[in-house]
Amino acid sequence: MPHTDIRDELRVRGYALLPARQLSIAPELRPRVAELAREWEHLGADRYLRNGARFRERAYDRFFFLPRTGEVRLHPHRPYFQSEGANGYAGGIQRDVAPLSRSTVDNPLLTRLLRDDFARFPVEDGRLDEPWDVQCHQFRIIGTPEELGEPTPEGPHRDEVDYGAIHLMGRLNVTGGESQVYSEGEELLAEFCLRDRMDTMFWADRKILHAVRPVGARDESRPAVRDVLILGYTHAPGQRRTDPVHGGG
Repeated sequence: MPHTDIRDELRVRGYALLPARQLSIAPELRPRVAELAREWEHLGADRYLRNGARFRERAYDRFFFLPRTGEVRLHPHRPYFQSEGANGYAGGIQRDVAPLSRSTVDNPLLTRLLRDDFARFPVEDGRLDEPWDVQCHQFRIIGTPEELGEPTPEGPHRDEVDYGAIHLMGRLNVTGGESQVYSEGEELLAEFCLRDRMDTMFWADRKILHAVRPVGARDESRPAVRDVLILGYTHAPGQRRTDPVHGGG
């Protein structure tokens, strides 16, 4: 799908889908897809789930990004924060989430995705010369007979960014896990399933709410696993390369 089509869909309806077969990856970077996916085997437990739940593992960091030049720079690691308005489940607190591994940060595919995803957003030309803050999240959701995996326990929500991209990195033994798009009034507008590695959803965070259905195990003798890479982009014109990152979504 051409970039122009995705930009138009984001302008009009607030989300767009790109199947893995249409995601252009340079030949020299194709082996890096499997390398990046293996990083999900080493995530830390999410210590902020309620009632001792253990269905989510994660890692997180943020990047300075200058679109015009393509400069990408890792920020100093800081806790993750969302407002209570955006996340009634775990908002309003500083969450000390494990950082991205060095091998994740150094994987050239991650940098390429960060740049290429941004190129699909309907961003005004004047904002290409200004910094953007990019959240990078690795999530593993685990479903078992004893505990459903909840990708979005907060329900339909915003991420408090301008634009975002969700890349599926793995889906094993899963029932459920369908992505959902909602209106401002929480009316379900669309539902679809990312099934193949690198199937991608783009969204305009100010236009829609989004959520994901719980994940269960198809074969109850082993866990269900759903891995995603999420990149969230926020226009941050006052940000400097060396600024520490504080909360905001």
